[in-house]
Amino acid sequence: MSQLNKLIVKILLIILSNYISVHAENQDELSIGIAVGNGVMENVSGMHNPVTGNPGTNIKSLVLDDDSMNTIYSINVDYNKYLNNNLYLNSGISFSRHETTDTTITFDGGYNSEFPNIHFRGLTLELGPSYRFNEILNFTPYIGLNASSFLGFQSDTNFAVNSGIYGVGGAETFVECYGITPNLGFFKSSGFFKGFGFSIENLILECDNDHNRSMTEGYEADFDIVQYRIDYRIFFN
Repeated sequence: MSQLNKLIVKILLIILSNYISVHAENQDELSIGIAVGNGVMENVSGMHNPVTGNPGTNIKSLVLDDDSMNTIYSINVDYNKYLNNNLYLNSGISFSRHETTDTTITFDGGYNSEFPNIHFRGLTLELGPSYRFNEILNFTPYIGLNASSFLGFQSDTNFAVNSGIYGVGGAETFVECYGITPNLGFFKSSGFFKGFGFSIENLILECDNDHNRSMTEGYEADFDIVQYRIDYRIFFN
């Protein structure tokens, strides 16, 4: 992601703080939900020591032979600010845990190596417009697009040069990701289950993370995770 795009996303996310203190007005909503999901971690590259078929300490790219990256859980609180007609401004915060699988990796050049799983945990901040369609059989469908940021930590960074097992333990390192999250869903508009809803969201992030195992100077990676969320809305009247 370019520096300009990062700056734009950061500015949008900072605006979130302005809405936390806004007094709830007519038609505003508070939403609480939980999600699970599955996706991939791809386009991994970083400064790396020499490996077979790729001599020299330089930027090396690798592919996870099983690139699965799953959301173990994501607990979110969203505030939906009514703007006009069918348009809302969504601002949200989530605490989530993600993990890769225990797999192997293949470097550009053909060398194969083990790659134990990694756990990620942190906060996702989101801000963006949400459009409501007309009610259908007491259900209100909607679509949205959020600017997103995931800030947190990753575990199991041990290089195991001097002691321990490669990929087991080690100091947690910082994870910084920016991107977008398109989403679509619906919620019950009336009746006994009024406020309950379901949504599908695609978390698409470009990450610039601190050191991980033999990538001692940090690495870049893309996260692409589809999450399935159930939530409950509190309507302000």
